[in-house]
Amino acid sequence: MTTLIAVYNSEGCMGRCDARCYEAHEPDCDCICGGRNHGAGLQQAIENTRALAESWIEEYNLAHHLVGVSWTIPARKPVQLALL
Repeated sequence: MTTLIAVYNSEGCMGRCDARCYEAHEPDCDCICGGRNHGAGLQQAIENTRALAESWIEEYNLAHHLVGVSWTIPARKPVQLALL
């Protein structure tokens, strides 16, 4: 199961968007993507997450009054770092 975006605090994972969301067939969703990846399929969900992850992080932090959390966004495209 591919996790596209996840939020962690000192106690562990607080929420994530994974196959339970983007492969869903039922209408209910309480995922951290806010339902934007719900039933979209993996490829579309990856593109959605790449484009919208920063805004989802802001919305989720505000809605849950979070401070001191860390986020991982595995769906981000790899970046080539300059060596020199």
